[in-house]
Amino acid sequence: MKKLFTTCIRGLVSLAVLTIWVSTAQAANPATINVTVTIQNLSVTASGPIAFGTVTASSVTVSTDSSHVVNNGNVGETYSLKLTDPAGWTAVQAAPGSEEYCLSAQFNSEAPLAGTFAYADHALTTSSVACSATKFAGDQTGLAVSATGARYLWLKFEAPSGTIVTTQQTIVVTITAAAS
Repeated sequence: MKKLFTTCIRGLVSLAVLTIWVSTAQAANPATINVTVTIQNLSVTASGPIAFGTVTASSVTVSTDSSHVVNNGNVGETYSLKLTDPAGWTAVQAAPGSEEYCLSAQFNSEAPLAGTFAYADHALTTSSVACSATKFAGDQTGLAVSATGARYLWLKFEAPSGTIVTTQQTIVVTITAAAS
């Protein structure tokens, strides 16, 4: 009887160990985790050129076409704008004098009126300036533009009050994207 009892106990212990081993063996081993990553891509494109044609000294002209500015990156972007002076002229952020000009920029869904551009908010400089809720803003902004988002950038050119430069000039406007 004692031998039978000992054999039963050993059998129960073996069964318990086997049950635990089988339960453990049936669990997934090893476990896996998929890890994904996307590298941030900042990318902006702009259509152009914007041609003002022949203008008179001291004239003010709003472009008849806009530049279509598109966030081609994969994150929200805030734009910064700057210009490069052509030889012989200097950009100012006020009414231009001799050999000076003012080029202003405004994001807007349609052509804005000349009077909606303000020197403090829209005049471009040779230093990069970030867009904000008011800087370069009309009914659109260059602030926190979503991936694949598009804006329309309109320009206003104020000609020098006088100049000796009468050949076609090229003013380069640079748009830079930063993550927002």
